[in-house]
Amino acid sequence: MAILAAAIPVLLWSAGLLLPSIRRLPCATPLRGLAVVAGAMLAFCAMTLPGLAGLLPAEAVRGFFYDAAVLLVVCLLLVFEGLLLLAARPGRGDAEPASAVGRMRAALFLFMLAEELSRSFLPLYARELYTPVPGLSETVMMGLPIGLFMALVAVFTPFAGHWADRFGSRRTLLLGTLPAVAGFIGTATAGSMAELLLWRGACALGYAVMFIGAQGFVARHTPADRRARGMAQFVAAVIVAGLCGAPLGGILADQFGYRTTFAVSALLALAAAAAVTILPADRTERVQRRPFRMGDATALLANPRFLALLLFSSVPTKLMLTGYLFYLVPVSLHAAGETPAGIGRLMMTYGLIIVLLGPWVSRMADRTGRHALFAGLGGLIGGAGTLAILQEPGVAGILIGIAALGVAHALNNATQLALVPEVCRADCARMGDSSVFAVYRLLERGGSVIGPLLAAALADRFGMQAALVALGALGMLCGMAFCVVFLLVPSASPAAGEAVR
Repeated sequence: MAILAAAIPVLLWSAGLLLPSIRRLPCATPLRGLAVVAGAMLAFCAMTLPGLAGLLPAEAVRGFFYDAAVLLVVCLLLVFEGLLLLAARPGRGDAEPASAVGRMRAALFLFMLAEELSRSFLPLYARELYTPVPGLSETVMMGLPIGLFMALVAVFTPFAGHWADRFGSRRTLLLGTLPAVAGFIGTATAGSMAELLLWRGACALGYAVMFIGAQGFVARHTPADRRARGMAQFVAAVIVAGLCGAPLGGILADQFGYRTTFAVSALLALAAAAAVTILPADRTERVQRRPFRMGDATALLANPRFLALLLFSSVPTKLMLTGYLFYLVPVSLHAAGETPAGIGRLMMTYGLIIVLLGPWVSRMADRTGRHALFAGLGGLIGGAGTLAILQEPGVAGILIGIAALGVAHALNNATQLALVPEVCRADCARMGDSSVFAVYRLLERGGSVIGPLLAAALADRFGMQAALVALGALGMLCGMAFCVVFLLVPSASPAAGEAVR
């Protein structure tokens, strides 16, 4: 299986070098890319099924093909990223910005892949290091590494933006990779929960700096008329890394253990650092932006529609992501008998749905102008879908919840961002768009911090099943409240009213 899985991407890579037009065929749309994956999977199954059916038990054959399918998808996505890097050769004139952004995408993809490898088993690894702490149960401590990571990302983000403005994007990106490499190595060798939290904090610093540095790099290396396409490269690198990371990390953890998987993450982060060194220096002058002030947040929170967007859509979205998907799903599936590889396969559903639906939703929302409607539907679908655990206990119900969360976040991730300037037009005119989005991102991350801690507290007090139901109910109630505020209650000002037309 490993030889065949490795041979397919090598053949595709070679074909892409010989015939450059092949590179564009699977890259035109996500649907076309998945069609290529499906064809490769069918050919692979047709070759191996007859020989395996009579040799192995049915359960072993099923597991074999599940892992084979995941490896094929991951390998093809990795080849896709490799072909994009080959296509991002330095050019002259108008080709240079695209080349620079393409190389930045490769560095960002490697870094995000390093972080995503542990997505399917981080709470389980934390449980191995748990020692009794007065007042903190094992269940709560399992969620603490995720909560602390998200809290520190929120804390470091404003500083990362200042460093990017002061030192330039390339230096900032390199600065982000170094603490992450140390953090992954430290996580792999951690002997206690305190050491794990310390090294995850180093990874959080690297994540915040890399995330902001990459955004700044796109802004500085793309002209205004190509800025959206440049940001699309940034988003795609993050999404594809998330799609590959959880299943690939699960397979590595199954075969070699948690610590070895973190060592692989360190190597990937080191490769990202090497990729950063070949990036060009900033083309534009660095700007000194006004630093973040607490008064900015206070002024925005006085806007009732911004507050409603934050409390009933943005924060619940992040809460469900970290509390439900990152914490409850791995722990619940492990309790149901799933291995890390199986957990990664199931979590992959979330990313696949976002890749397929996300572009379509963005186009439809922009075309109709009904961003609030899509965001409200996302909240309702996410909450209702995660309640499927009441009708389908076990793995089936959790899988339905994962899929519903993918649909929900495909509906509301982009539309929430589109709503911010619409409901904060006066604030944007007074403070500037960048300051408004900085405050929004900072406050939004509160949901990422609260999510795993709330989920762990509920699971510890009422059990894992009740925690799954409670988060689903909370998501649905917030979605209903958002719909009431944005779709049923008329806006107080004409400018804000255009946001829900």
